Amino acid sequence: MTFHRLSWRVGLPFVLLVLVETLALAAYSSAQMEGEERDRLVRVAATNADVVVRSSLQGTESLARQMESVSGYATFFRSNGRLEPALPKRLAAVPVSDVPADGVPRRCGAFDVVAVPAEGKPDIVMVGERRSYWLDSRVLGVLAAFLLLAILTAWLVVRSLVHPLRHLAARLPEIERPGPIDLPAALRNDELGDVARSFLRTRQALHEEQEARQRAEKLAVLGRMTAALAHEVQNPVAAIRMHAQLWQRGQNDGTATTIEHEASRIESLLNQWLFLTRPEPPAMAPTDVGALLAVVVAMHRPRADHAAVQIRLDIGPDLRTLADGRRLDQVFRNLLLNALQAMPGGGILTIEARRDRDGIRIEFQDSGAGFSAAALARFAEFFFSEREGGMGIGLSVASEIVKAHGGALQATNGENGGAVVTVVIPATEANATTDVATTGS
Repeated sequence: MTFHRLSWRVGLPFVLLVLVETLALAAYSSAQMEGEERDRLVRVAATNADVVVRSSLQGTESLARQMESVSGYATFFRSNGRLEPALPKRLAAVPVSDVPADGVPRRCGAFDVVAVPAEGKPDIVMVGERRSYWLDSRVLGVLAAFLLLAILTAWLVVRSLVHPLRHLAARLPEIERPGPIDLPAALRNDELGDVARSFLRTRQALHEEQEARQRAEKLAVLGRMTAALAHEVQNPVAAIRMHAQLWQRGQNDGTATTIEHEASRIESLLNQWLFLTRPEPPAMAPTDVGALLAVVVAMHRPRADHAAVQIRLDIGPDLRTLADGRRLDQVFRNLLLNALQAMPGGGILTIEARRDRDGIRIEFQDSGAGFSAAALARFAEFFFSEREGGMGIGLSVASEIVKAHGGALQATNGENGGAVVTVVIPATEANATTDVATTGS
């Protein structure tokens, strides 16, 4: 509500206080004016009595009329309770005949009456009509002046108090934003200045704390990634070392293939690391997605056979598009390895690639345990992994690569169990005369 704002809470009581004081002053001024009017009535009556005493004038009706015209007060001569001239109807209720001749004014209803003795001559009685000075121009002038002064003063007080507070409140959302902030109230030497300077100190401390926290988080993430990467690299390095030793002994059955495969694993891990530290837009070129997928499956089939996993590859026709073959190779490797790891006791991995109205759709469906509710909710989230020793970056990198191609990476659980991961990328028409890339570098 408007009246709950600070400007009203401060300004309105101030204006009301000044208004009450102004009315009190007006009442005092009105009373003073009424007193001055009674004093004037007494002075005029005393002066008229002195003139009559010092002159040879007699208290006649004509003299009374002349005095009334000069003074503005109804004038009578009173002798033995008889008035000269006679009392007019408008003063019929005023006890003019009973007022003592002592020079003291009496209030009689709406009139002030004073009677002054004149030595050896009739008393002079004067009647003045009482006036209300509340509507007098002088009183109204005082009221208007004080009200304008009160409003102006209240506006200045409210402006000097509320305006800096509003400016400070408008800057509160900027407390977390970097860079300088314009806060003139901080230059004040009063309580508002103290509040503004405290706000700036709090903002500075918050930024320093945020920077320290960000540095700590970066170091923690870097440590976690380094440890996870080292863990992942240990296995292929050990395999390469073992087969290199076998090769030296002349037992080179499949050794070269294994070394090439494990080196590819290390390259894939390093590519993921480089993608996180230095993401680059895809280098689009004509690519046969089906052929690329077939190469990836062929390279990993020995590992699948060793894990007792049967790979069923179903590639549809016309899967050519503009894409970054090296990056898509990384996506397909990650998804295939994840599927193999999801079936430690063996199983079936079905890979289907088709062109539909949404583009080119590649579906990886395994016969493992499927995704947990948490894994589905946090699918492709950086550094989230339910696999022991997993870095939690493979699916995240794959998702970012697919998004960079304008596509999407989706995850569900199959109707008969197992996990289903789907890659959808746009099917851009490639130049038919251009050689089509089939493998990643």
